[in-house]
Amino acid sequence: MIIKAIIGFFCLISAFSVSAASAHAENSSELDVSAVLFEHVLNSNEIVLIPGMPAITLPFGITVHLLMIWLSVFLIAILFKLAFRKRTPKVHGLAVPLEALVFFVRDDIVYPIMGEKKGEKWLPFYVTLFMFIVVLNCLGLIPAFKSATGNINVTLALAVVIFALMFITGFKNLGFLHFFTNMYPADTPWPIALFVAFLELFGTVIKSVILSLRLFANMFAGHLAILSFLILIFIIGPVSAIISVPFAVFTFSLEVIVALLQAFVFTLLSCIFITMVNSSHSD
Repeated sequence: MIIKAIIGFFCLISAFSVSAASAHAENSSELDVSAVLFEHVLNSNEIVLIPGMPAITLPFGITVHLLMIWLSVFLIAILFKLAFRKRTPKVHGLAVPLEALVFFVRDDIVYPIMGEKKGEKWLPFYVTLFMFIVVLNCLGLIPAFKSATGNINVTLALAVVIFALMFITGFKNLGFLHFFTNMYPADTPWPIALFVAFLELFGTVIKSVILSLRLFANMFAGHLAILSFLILIFIIGPVSAIISVPFAVFTFSLEVIVALLQAFVFTLLSCIFITMVNSSHSD
C-alpha cells in the first residue's frame, strides 16, 4: 500500500511537472529550468489544484504558504477534536496515533530535559509545536501544495517565538539582573565576565537563527532535489525517466523521514535552549 501511494504521488508530481513544462514551452522555445523549479517551491498567491487547469489566484493577498499555515492549524484542531471528543478509559481509532505522538514528545523530549514537574507545564506548548511543524512539512509533500517550512520567513518566525520565550521565561524565573549575571561564572573578573556574557548573548541569537536555517534548508533542498530529478525528463528526454523517477521516489521517501525528523530536532533543540537559559549556576 505504501509503495502504491508513493507511485501515485509521483504520477501526480510528474503531471504537475508536465503541465509546468508545457506552459513554459508555449512562451519560449527553450525550457526555463530554474523558473519551473522555483515555481513549485517559492511562495506565491496562485495555486494549481489540477494539472493543466488555470491557476487559482487567492483573494485578499493570501499566499499559498499562509494558506498552508491556516490549513495545518485547522487540521490539527479537527484531528484532536474528533479523536478525543469522547472521554473513554480505552483509546481507539484516531486517538491511538495522536496519543502515541503526545507520549513521544513527553517521554523522549520534554521530561528527560525539563523534568516531570516543569515538563508537565510546558508539554502542551511542545506538543503543539511538534504537531504544527509535522503537519506543515507533510502538507508540502502533497502535489499542488507547497511546504511553508521551505519559506525562511516562516521558520524565522518560529525561531523568534523560541527566542522570545528564552528571555521571557529567563527574566521571570531568574530575575532581570540574575538572568545576565547567570551568563558567566561567579567571582569572574569584570572584563572577562563582560566578554563571556557577550558571547552567551550572541550565542543565544545564533542558536535561534540556526533553528530557523536548519528547518528551512532541509525542507527547501528536499523539494528542489525531487523536482530536479523529475525535470531531467524534459531536459534530456523520456528515456531519462528510467533513472530520474526511481531517484525521485527515493528522495521523496527520505523527505517523509526528514519531515518527521526535522520536527523532532526543532522541538528538541527548542526545549534544550529554553531549559538552559532558565538554569542557574547555583542550582
